[in-house]
Amino acid sequence: MNKNIIYISDFFAEHVLGGAELNDLELLYLLREKGYNVSKVQSHLVDDQFLDKNKKAFFIISNFMNMKFEYRERLTYEANYIIYEHDHKYLHTRNPAHFKNFEAPGTEIRNYFFYKNAKKVFCQSDFHKNIILKNLDIDNVVSVNGNLWSLKALHKLEALCAKEKNDCVSILDSNIGHKNTSKAVEYCRNKGMSFDLVKDSNYESFLEKLSQNSKLVFLPGSPETLSRIVCEARMMGMSAVINKLVGAGHESWFKMKGKDLINYMIGRREWITQAVSDVIETSSGSSDLKKVSIITTFHKAEEFLESYLKNITSQTMFSDCELVLVDSGSPGSEQEIVKKYMDKYDNIKYFRYKNNFKPTIGHNMAIKKSTSKFVVWAMIDDRKSLDGIQALFEALDSNVELELTYGDCLSTKNKNESVETTTSTKLSEHSINQFSRENMIKCLPGPMPMWRKRLHEKCGFFDEINHDFSDDWDLWLRAVNTGCVFEKVNRVVGLYMEGGRSQWNDNADQRREEAKIFFKNSHIFGRNYEKYRMYFSQFIA
Repeated sequence: MNKNIIYISDFFAEHVLGGAELNDLELLYLLREKGYNVSKVQSHLVDDQFLDKNKKAFFIISNFMNMKFEYRERLTYEANYIIYEHDHKYLHTRNPAHFKNFEAPGTEIRNYFFYKNAKKVFCQSDFHKNIILKNLDIDNVVSVNGNLWSLKALHKLEALCAKEKNDCVSILDSNIGHKNTSKAVEYCRNKGMSFDLVKDSNYESFLEKLSQNSKLVFLPGSPETLSRIVCEARMMGMSAVINKLVGAGHESWFKMKGKDLINYMIGRREWITQAVSDVIETSSGSSDLKKVSIITTFHKAEEFLESYLKNITSQTMFSDCELVLVDSGSPGSEQEIVKKYMDKYDNIKYFRYKNNFKPTIGHNMAIKKSTSKFVVWAMIDDRKSLDGIQALFEALDSNVELELTYGDCLSTKNKNESVETTTSTKLSEHSINQFSRENMIKCLPGPMPMWRKRLHEKCGFFDEINHDFSDDWDLWLRAVNTGCVFEKVNRVVGLYMEGGRSQWNDNADQRREEAKIFFKNSHIFGRNYEKYRMYFSQFIA
């Protein structure tokens, strides 16, 4: 059993006296009481030296937004850890209420693989858990159905429960927008209810002020994972006016108040501590993951599939890769062809679906099913040079600052040619230039890029809603807009088959889609904006 635990968070109770910090403070105490050697570190202090020094430790990750992405990446693929989630850090906006039914599009998802690779993701309530599952296709989420208070705090709450209360309303006085203090004030004024705004940096003093009144009004603008203040009010015998965004309000135990609710939370102390301990005790070493995930999606690929699989399995580093195939309802003998190769190679993953969905959806599915740190595209009708994947991998792996590498691609109209047999000397126009923001006027990564999945942690996934042709250009531009850096490998890495879905010269829908992307990202293109503005303007209605 690993007794060395490192607790990582943006802030701890000595820095900020918030609900997350108070919960974490008590979990630290309870784990130490259980015999664990628990140290803590603020997330902004995590670096390579720290991670190298603590390779054998088990990590508990609380709030982590001040940790750099490259260190989240190392934890994702190298460490044993749980995430003790206090809000919604899997969303760019951090607020699921911005989206219908709390379900965000894939472009808004962040830190997907950080959550997916955690041994467990502990959340506060079933309400919280259900929102996470709507947005992340993962199976490691556990609801703790409560929160942690110290015994001293619980005894204080019990004493305040017996205190006589005024016929008045308490409102949290907070300058945090989503706590919605103004909405609570408006509610009370409309109802003609007298109220006190409650605020105090001392926790016990805050509880005393809160408990002076018989009622709490709390109407947040973002889904509260549980809401400690609402639970505290109930434990102090107060009634609570809340909206549907309060996680505690969805719990079966929320009907309790006073001593009954205090006793419930006392029981949660042991339950939560044991649940965390069970994960620590049963976690083995980090998995031996493949270096690169080769991904593709296809429909009606029978004429290409045999040649494709032969090309991919002949790659110089194929044994260090996994091949992830997503078949969207192909009607031919694709399944039999793939099975023949799966019988020979144990690093091929094949996912076959009955329905035919567009490539953008298939690519996102393949990425989410992949397990490696790096991803490379390998389209069914394209062919790679035998060391093409290795060349891109070596460039990307050697520079932690890079998010994506690409190389020259020859272009052909002949089906199932290889780089070694083609007579073509024509280069695909998209990948011939070195990376710069201005040069992103073309989709520089072209048809065969390799990228870190860290890019999706920063920028989300391919846009399944708004793009049918230029989803890759859109994603790469989003990445560049966040500061991601690409690099070209100056050599031929593959052979591109012309005539795909993005090569129809008279496709008006495609041109309109490209024009929208162009104007949306005009700030990236520099002098190329004016150079191409008139061309794209003709496609905007």
